[in-house]
Amino acid sequence: MINLNDQYQSNLNRAKKFIVDNDFFRIFSHYDADGISSAVIISKSLRTLGKKFHLSFIGYEDKADVDASGESPLILSDLGAELIDGRKASSALLIDHHMISDQVSGEIINLNPREYGYDGTREACSSTVAFILALNLDEMNSDLFPFFMTGVIGDKQNIDGFNGLNAALVDSFKDRYAAKKNLKLFGETVSEAISLSTEPYFEGLSGNLERSIEFVKKVSIDPESTLIDLGSNDKEKLADALTLRLLKQNVSAEGVDALVGEEFSFAELGGISAGQLSDYLDASGRNGRMGLPVSWYMGNEDAMEEMHKIWQGYRKDVLSQVEKAKKSMKTLRNINVVYEENPSMTGVVAGIVMVYLSDKERPVVAMCRNRSIKVSGRATRDLVSKGLNLSKAISEATLKAGGHGGGHDIAAGGEIPLDREDSFLTILDSLIGDQIGNTEKSS
Repeated sequence: MINLNDQYQSNLNRAKKFIVDNDFFRIFSHYDADGISSAVIISKSLRTLGKKFHLSFIGYEDKADVDASGESPLILSDLGAELIDGRKASSALLIDHHMISDQVSGEIINLNPREYGYDGTREACSSTVAFILALNLDEMNSDLFPFFMTGVIGDKQNIDGFNGLNAALVDSFKDRYAAKKNLKLFGETVSEAISLSTEPYFEGLSGNLERSIEFVKKVSIDPESTLIDLGSNDKEKLADALTLRLLKQNVSAEGVDALVGEEFSFAELGGISAGQLSDYLDASGRNGRMGLPVSWYMGNEDAMEEMHKIWQGYRKDVLSQVEKAKKSMKTLRNINVVYEENPSMTGVVAGIVMVYLSDKERPVVAMCRNRSIKVSGRATRDLVSKGLNLSKAISEATLKAGGHGGGHDIAAGGEIPLDREDSFLTILDSLIGDQIGNTEKSS
């Protein structure tokens, strides 16, 4: 186990007692890669102890579902304390890492690492917290390391290496799980992997199989070969050619770093890499099939083929939406705004446009109009280093526009009424200008 400060370890002990003392739990988890990974870790840990549970996946705004869940002991995973009604606080466990806007009731067993001096944006995600708790319950739960890693990757906390609690866990298990440097591309052939790549996003290649085939041929590689088949020289040659293309796109630093890095592969899970599995979890969740990865890990072998098909379709949908978002972009003084048709893709599209397709002086805000307007903002680490905090800006702007929101300094989201788009954007543009020192009014 890793060393934790005394206060955090004390609350982990409270969480362990809470689980040991109860027989049934109502679990709610978010539906992205981190939320699903965390849910797998929690579910498997409870199952090992012979505990029963009912697991549901919800969005950040679905408080009504939690309110209607009855009086059973409650576990929230990758979701905030604001979803917990006061009467449930005394029997609730919070496994989260998002910024905390309000004071959390002392009755809640709160394992959010931010409460104990750890950075929940770069050093620990919900899967990190769930894995630490699982190890405290039983060190045999170390076999859940793959899902700790898929959550970390899903939350992009592996960019520029591992930090904080994530780094401590990786180091603790380095003898059992060793990473190797590799291309972070996934597909049945090299050309398909490039054409389906979203992060990194290769302008002119991503979403275009024919051009990807021609690109691979030009670097003297068989486009029908698999990434596994490539020798070290061919991998290096391909990496150099793709890196050069990204540099010509003027992508942010994290965009270049997304191409090559340390990658974990798990023999006990059929040799799948952590990056690919994280993508499968994310695609399943955003297509409303959140339970599929859980059932696969619990023994449903047929679920893997289905996850792969969902992932392929999801990648194509994302790439199509990115093309539409590029055409819809409008620039205010301090933000770039794009419009998205699918509410489950606003964050993904905003992130791709921010890192790979827009100027790097402004964060990107993606908006999706439905019965209300879903908002997702994404920034770069360089912008955050200059004072940008999207969580604070979007939280305040959505509140003033009659909605709600929050998240991280680098990535945040929310929801506003349909008729408040213009006022929201004006407020947000001004707030971000204040943060980054660009306070003139929007043009």
